[in-house]
Amino acid sequence: MEPRMTSESSENSVLVGRMGRPFGVRGFGRVVVLSDNPGRFVDDWGQTFLLAPSSRLTGRSRRLELEETAYKGDILLLKWRGVDSPEALREISGWDILWEGPDDWIPEDPEELRISDLIGMQVIDADSLQDVGKIVDFYERPGQDLLAIEAEGREVLCPFVEPLVPRIDRDKREVYVQWSIVGTSG
Repeated sequence: MEPRMTSESSENSVLVGRMGRPFGVRGFGRVVVLSDNPGRFVDDWGQTFLLAPSSRLTGRSRRLELEETAYKGDILLLKWRGVDSPEALREISGWDILWEGPDDWIPEDPEELRISDLIGMQVIDADSLQDVGKIVDFYERPGQDLLAIEAEGREVLCPFVEPLVPRIDRDKREVYVQWSIVGTSG
């Protein structure tokens, strides 16, 4: 796995979530869980996580202790120790949440990947077999996940679905994309 690194992250960091908008007035914030461990965060009170600006944000990474979790319907809310207001939470809204402990998720299928494993992989046009870019980020959306591909100085979003991403070569770190369809958007 190629974890997302920041100047302060360790080699063993795993992307497990992304901070969303504030919720309420006590410093709770929505979180997008990017871990394949469905119980992530629920049993992790008192654990320290590294919060780092995602690729489009700026700021200095911070280690924060998880103080409390709650649910509002299906939305998971997190409260970090020392982050006690919506204004304080806005400073880290959109930031990646990284777990620096042992990776506690083991896929049942050895071919299975986390979507975060794809960051840094080369993107190859499935038809011409030409290198067209690199995966720099991803977005989890309710309908489908999107891969953010940097190609010719611009970001191209590709739905992460089998017809458009027919093959991933884990060993070569290559993702094959139907570029004639994906690369023409924009």
